[in-house]
Amino acid sequence: MRDDLDAWVKSAWPRAVVYARSLLRERSLAEDVVQDCFCSLLRKADVYDLPRDGVRLLMTSISHACIKKNTRDRPMLSLSAGPDEGDAIDPADRATPEPPRRVLHAELESAIAKALAHLPEEQRAAVQLKSMGHTLAEIAEILEITSTNAGVLVHRGRRALAQELAPFLEKDADERTGT
Repeated sequence: MRDDLDAWVKSAWPRAVVYARSLLRERSLAEDVVQDCFCSLLRKADVYDLPRDGVRLLMTSISHACIKKNTRDRPMLSLSAGPDEGDAIDPADRATPEPPRRVLHAELESAIAKALAHLPEEQRAAVQLKSMGHTLAEIAEILEITSTNAGVLVHRGRRALAQELAPFLEKDADERTGT
């Protein structure tokens, strides 16, 4: 039983952190939420069949915890983080893209993050879950909504993202056609 739980935790951890991070946008907070959710579920391992139902329960728990953290917790400023913490330049190596490509990538990454931030929480969660490979039925179960509603959230979220990212999509199409 313990080996099954260990295997479940190891396999579910990365997906859970990515999902929590997409909702919270801060890695340390996401990891804390995921750890708390894992601990809560593991305390009830005798009640639940975690290897079978654990991912669904975990994602539901993470959704609720992230929504609670986003709506109820007051934001705190970190005294240890500098303003340019995210602007560090990686050492040059052959695997690192050329500077113009890095700038375009960073600009697109920033635009995607801003576009996701503009989505309502349920839409953002549905789009993130869909991008992680979950089916609409799984998304509905995790978010505790109907499958039809999950489809609507994913559709509207994708449409809103496409509208906000249209300038990037047009540039990309222009570069491919050479115009």
